[in-house]
Amino acid sequence: MASMEDTLQALNDLISQFLCLNRPLWSSSDDADAFLEAVDELTSTIHSLESMSADHILLESFDHLLERCSLRLGEELQHLIDASGFDTNCSYPNTRKSHDDDDDRHTLVAQPVSNFDIIVDALPEGVIFEANRIAKRMVAAGFGDSCAETYASSRLNFIDESIARLGVHAHMAEMFKSASWEELEIQIMCWIPAIRVVFHILIPSERHLCDSIFEGFTSYSDVAFVTACHPFLQLLSFGNFIAAAGKNPECLFRIVDMYDAVRDILPVLDDAFNPEVAALRECLGLSIKAILMALENLVRRDPSESCPLDGGVHPMTRYVMNYLVTACVSRHTLEEVMLLEFGSSDPSGNCPIEPDRPTSSLAIHLAWIVDVLTGNLVSKSKVYSHAPLSCVFLVNNGIYIIKKVNGCELKVLLGEDWIKVIHSKVNQWILEYRRATWGKAIMILEMDKRFCSNVNVITEKLSRFNNFVEAICQVQSRWVLVDKQQGVDFSILVEELVIPAYRDMAEMLKATGSAGESYMRLEDGDQPKVTVTRWLHCQAVAVERMSATRIFAPVCKPAPRSLPGCGDWFVDSYEVVAES
Repeated sequence: MASMEDTLQALNDLISQFLCLNRPLWSSSDDADAFLEAVDELTSTIHSLESMSADHILLESFDHLLERCSLRLGEELQHLIDASGFDTNCSYPNTRKSHDDDDDRHTLVAQPVSNFDIIVDALPEGVIFEANRIAKRMVAAGFGDSCAETYASSRLNFIDESIARLGVHAHMAEMFKSASWEELEIQIMCWIPAIRVVFHILIPSERHLCDSIFEGFTSYSDVAFVTACHPFLQLLSFGNFIAAAGKNPECLFRIVDMYDAVRDILPVLDDAFNPEVAALRECLGLSIKAILMALENLVRRDPSESCPLDGGVHPMTRYVMNYLVTACVSRHTLEEVMLLEFGSSDPSGNCPIEPDRPTSSLAIHLAWIVDVLTGNLVSKSKVYSHAPLSCVFLVNNGIYIIKKVNGCELKVLLGEDWIKVIHSKVNQWILEYRRATWGKAIMILEMDKRFCSNVNVITEKLSRFNNFVEAICQVQSRWVLVDKQQGVDFSILVEELVIPAYRDMAEMLKATGSAGESYMRLEDGDQPKVTVTRWLHCQAVAVERMSATRIFAPVCKPAPRSLPGCGDWFVDSYEVVAES
């Protein structure tokens, strides 16, 4: 036992020489080698004493000396890493400087990169080699946890600077908790490319570095890696914050972008961070679902008191349809969110993502939103006191919906059957307009056979008819149609209804042989021909082509005097008079 005491004293004297130095031991390779040899001998001696169940007090003395050695090794490890710290002149492949006009300060912000197959050599190979030598001694001495913590602490400045160079901050959620959505959008646009670089480049680089320094010690490599990467994981809290803050429909598209960014890192995600990333993905997905439900509720609860006076497209119709058109750009992501059962053992999901079919979850949901919109429009149409205007309002909005659907991927999602249904509704509203307006005109022209030869009755009916048309002109000339072709279709429908009845009345007047020619226009061999263009187009109204955001107004010309009581203007054509 005396020999062991002598060994302890000799090792203590030798090691104390190194521990008393006020300079880094690794500033001299000879000192570093000699110190490590002394630590190896001390560790070997302690293991021998433990196997022999040696004197407890003597073993404590050896352990105390080994603890002092481990503390110094930890200091040397930290100094090695700090001395090889962040080079202020280096930059990542996806960063650029953003200069301030007032001073020389700058920030580096993330830029898109196409090649993520990059490993950042954060430490020189020589430093990694020496750090590995230190880690082996500390683990052998039973101070592996302390070594891992020291490593992580030493890497903190580098990792914080790496995050800053990407134009983001580990504590973004706290920094912007009171920001407006417009300000948050700017931060999201920085966060998305930054998170891709972090998980595709920086975290794999840190894993590679940890595995190199703690080679052969997987458990301590994992501890060092997870601890060092904690600031990277704090970036995920910003995603959770946005998912909770983005409740309005306008927030959908940025949250979808964030969801896509998180999904893109799954193939390269380190197993150590699976729970955190899966939780963020679930949070963003649930937020997307909630926003789509919020849109539906917004449409359903929109007040019915507000409607365009001219029967044009309602602002809500424009908003919802343009919103859905934009949402279709992200239809694969939205369909994935609809199908994904969050919290399952397979977060990636096994269901094929096929949104471009009427039976997809997304298509069904979007069709339901449009159906809710249509129902709300029907309710709004009842605000109008004039039944024909209600019909024009529904036709305008229905045609706008059809045009929007046919002009984008919504046509594929909703399907031909759905489009046929909405077409059928529009046609029904057109027929209701025709009956509500021109059915009354037909009633005026209806003639009792007993008075077929009574000139006074015939002329009185023609006069009433012309006055009725004039009244229609005065009222409906203030209404609009969203489609010029629809104006033509309206005219054809009315012609088919009115002309036969008017022609019969004209024939009766002609048969009396009286001087009633002033009530009609005779052309082509004295065959009566109604000047439908005059009185019909007077009511056809200004045309608004919404898809081109142009307002069309009628070009008016003096009307030929052939129908008594008709106004002095009729619509001949359309021209652009204003830009909206």
